[in-house]
Amino acid sequence: MCKREGRRSFLVGIAVLALLFLTLPAGAQAQVSSPQVTGVEMTGPVRQTLKQIEEQWLEWIVKTNREQADRAVGDLLEIAHQIGMRRLPDLAAGAMARAVQSAQRKDFARAHWELEAAERFDPGRPETAFAEATVDRLQGNWLGMLAAWLRAYPRIFTHPLERYLWFQNLLLWILAVLLVTGGLFLAVQMLTKGTSLFQDLVGLLSRKLPRPVAYTLAALVLLWPLALPYGPLWLILYASVLLWGYATVSERVVMIALWLLLGVAPQLVELQRQRVVLALSPPAQAMQSLESSRLYGSLFSDLGVLRAVLPQSIAVKQLLADVHRSLNQWELARALYRQVLEAEPNNAAALLDLGDYAFLKGDFTNAIQSYQQAAAADPQNPAPQYNLSQAFSESYMFDEQKIALKKAQDLDLARVNLWLANPQQKVVSLPGGLVRIPEIRRQLAATWSRREVRSGSTEILRQWFSLFLSLGLVLIALTLHLARRPFGYTERSVEVFPEGAFDRWGRILLPGVAAAEIGEGGRSFVGILVPAALLMLPLLGRLGARIPWRYDPGNHLSWILAILGLAIYFGVRLRRELHGEV
Repeated sequence: MCKREGRRSFLVGIAVLALLFLTLPAGAQAQVSSPQVTGVEMTGPVRQTLKQIEEQWLEWIVKTNREQADRAVGDLLEIAHQIGMRRLPDLAAGAMARAVQSAQRKDFARAHWELEAAERFDPGRPETAFAEATVDRLQGNWLGMLAAWLRAYPRIFTHPLERYLWFQNLLLWILAVLLVTGGLFLAVQMLTKGTSLFQDLVGLLSRKLPRPVAYTLAALVLLWPLALPYGPLWLILYASVLLWGYATVSERVVMIALWLLLGVAPQLVELQRQRVVLALSPPAQAMQSLESSRLYGSLFSDLGVLRAVLPQSIAVKQLLADVHRSLNQWELARALYRQVLEAEPNNAAALLDLGDYAFLKGDFTNAIQSYQQAAAADPQNPAPQYNLSQAFSESYMFDEQKIALKKAQDLDLARVNLWLANPQQKVVSLPGGLVRIPEIRRQLAATWSRREVRSGSTEILRQWFSLFLSLGLVLIALTLHLARRPFGYTERSVEVFPEGAFDRWGRILLPGVAAAEIGEGGRSFVGILVPAALLMLPLLGRLGARIPWRYDPGNHLSWILAILGLAIYFGVRLRRELHGEV
């Protein structure tokens, strides 16, 4: 275990070094890196900032003094803040891995301050709490482990990507539970009504065939689907059609619902797959990280993928311009903002940001012109009027400055006071590109859908075949029932659990059978559903897409809940059996 965690720490360190290598061009002497290499162009100062992050991280790794380590963490966050980032998830993952490694070496004091560093690098992440639970378990602090778990799981729902993937996996798990329960329900129908079906079939064949031959042929007629690929599945479906006439109304309703569910399941799974693939695509993850100011190793490469997928998107151009602006790469940002304004002349955010470029260059005449155009395009936004007041002030036009500041304060006094309280930032910018991320997601989804349609037409036809098959099962069952009804059906005469030594335990351990014997389809299905869901609980989070945890929590809690749930469920059934209620 220690070696595995040490290897994980080493790999995380390599991932952190990617912050440098993914953003450096092939030739270090290049003034601006090629987008083919880094995804997004990088100037020398930005590359130097990323190199500083790498160097400071390597220094933090070897720190043995907590105070020095805390200062190093602060320095790293300050460096990241210089390029508009507040979170460093790769460094947080490395700190978590080192914390677990320290705990395995029994250095629990170091482990805990390494966990604190992970929390500072990327606050509020569930993985940090999961890692803390592991450290507390290694320390023997069981209450601390439980408290960490209780903090970890609610954190999942505070992060959009993890929350989305968790709910998608939950939906897939529910679908799997329903299908497995349906298969078991149909198996119970075979168990309770199969004898009557076999007797009727033998009686029909024995009219023209010797009795031994009728028995053999009846067995072949019932069991031939086992020779097919996925034989047990086809056998259950085939038997359910033959048992339709023996079922009660409630059991038939459940059968129809199961057939239809089986028919639409491939479409549901494929639809979910497309959505999850889109959510986990490099462009989607890059946009998600920009919204939360998270700097991870392949961020700029993923933004390059976004630009390649949507090369003509004005929203993407504005988003990339905002990225360059946050990196203080104003020349690159200005070129993109101009392209945005060529397509959208009244884009207030782009006009404002171009005015900021002119302001920072000391070109206050052009800055004033851009701010005035932005104010005209978005008259309810205080930012253009505030920036206009700053530009007037730098131009010694104090009367105009007071008028513009008064207009800004009238629009939003609280925001203007906040801007005034920060003298280091003379003018404010508008995140017009970040605001358009939902628009970019829609464009990305439309592009993805067109690609799926072009590449998966045969797959779509195959999926719809399952729905036609399920509707066919309903029609075949009705046809056979109408043809068979004049001959009558043999009533069930043999109990599945006859009176004896094991009848009570059979009813307890095989839920749904007793209800099926009296024809209560809904009760039988629910009786099977509960234990099936508990048995499949450890698969929750293992079916579907893997959530991109930077520290995998495992599924220990699922196993604990499954075992406790099964114990309680069968304990209740035992109690009810002893009181004659099952």
